[in-house]
Amino acid sequence: MIDLKLRRATRSDAPAVSDLIHEAMESYRRDSGISKGMLESLSESVESVTDRIEKNNCLCLYIDDRPVGTITLSLVDNPMKYNFSDKTEKVLSKAERASYISRFAVADLLRKTGLGVQLMDAAVTLAEYDGSDLILLHTAVTNKNMCEFYKNRGFELIDSERSRGYERGLFAKRLTLR
Repeated sequence: MIDLKLRRATRSDAPAVSDLIHEAMESYRRDSGISKGMLESLSESVESVTDRIEKNNCLCLYIDDRPVGTITLSLVDNPMKYNFSDKTEKVLSKAERASYISRFAVADLLRKTGLGVQLMDAAVTLAEYDGSDLILLHTAVTNKNMCEFYKNRGFELIDSERSRGYERGLFAKRLTLR
């Protein structure tokens, strides 16, 4: 049995987290049919990963001291910053406080083992704890596996746009505050 540990990433984890993100995002790029050079995550520096770790909630699953999965949850005081149409405005205008998921990655050899579900569950719990009533994320709508993964976790595709050169769907999940 694999001994997994979930914890927040620290500054010293940044190089390994960066390597994990680059590996996983290259697979995501291929699976989504996105051209090379289109994903900013593939050219992200260790310094920007360090900055994200220090400013947001970057959770990682570790085997020993090696991150094998990661997800970043950022608090969004104004969800309307993600508005790009009347359709998204209708959903976002109802949110008082939202969280945004980014840099969700699982090591290629461990995909489809449940690690992504564990990370997503931890991020949702953290968003609820932080008082968010909505969680947002983007993914390529051409990546059917990721779209299905998010839908199975209660996320709904609310709109899509092409500002980055490929069709990105904006997914949202309403949270019931306790």
